Amino acid sequence: MFKLNQKGDFFYYTIPSFEETGLVKHGFTTRAGGVSSGCYKSLNLRFHCEDKRENVLENFGIAAKMFGMDFDRLILSKQVHEDVIQDVSSADFGNGIAKENKFTSADALITDEAGVPIVTLFADCVPLFFLDRKKRVIALAHSGWRGTVKRIGQKTVEKMKRDYGCRSEDIIAAIGPSMQEDHFEVGDDVAQIFMSEFGEDTAVLYGERYHVNMQRAILKQLNEAGVKNIDNCGICTCCNSDFLFSHRQTNGRRGNMGAFMELV
Repeated sequence: MFKLNQKGDFFYYTIPSFEETGLVKHGFTTRAGGVSSGCYKSLNLRFHCEDKRENVLENFGIAAKMFGMDFDRLILSKQVHEDVIQDVSSADFGNGIAKENKFTSADALITDEAGVPIVTLFADCVPLFFLDRKKRVIALAHSGWRGTVKRIGQKTVEKMKRDYGCRSEDIIAAIGPSMQEDHFEVGDDVAQIFMSEFGEDTAVLYGERYHVNMQRAILKQLNEAGVKNIDNCGICTCCNSDFLFSHRQTNGRRGNMGAFMELV
């Protein structure tokens, strides 16, 4: 289970199994504790929308301070629903936030360097957290339905093993707040893709329409990669759209939440 925390008006989730290691600063934001208004109320981390850029930057500053991270060092991904995993380091400080985003595609970020805070953004898609306790490697991945089908979570684990010398048994993973099966209605074509790729239990008929269970598909691919220590929070963004941003529940009029992590 994820743990809900509060600092003043700022509410955020942490992962107890990650906290217990003492190796990382981390958290997942909610809607609460920022300066934005309207459909972006209040801690919106989404650029390129009708919210003012200065509001979004201030919200990033609030989150960074609450997580004990340096705002000028935050490194933002470039999420395009692909399976590109970007290695980052201190050379990338400020990418996408304090500086222009230089990545053309990066739905996952990975680093083994302490003091390098990485950020991925969400509003229904699945946040994935990874930590190798022995090799001290961290990664964040953005897994929408396309990224899930492309197995970005599994590929992140494989990259950790291939490029950083990690072992599956040393990696702990977590699946964050995201759209759950009861809300994720899809067309027959998408349902067939999931059933073919991950098994028939990943697309379930609700009456005459299929609903996809992305979390179950991700659990299967992480298990295939040898990762067994996985915390699936089970928190639905659609069911909690007053507290968490949800693209589907608001027909796209929404902000973004952020997954933040940094090795200490």
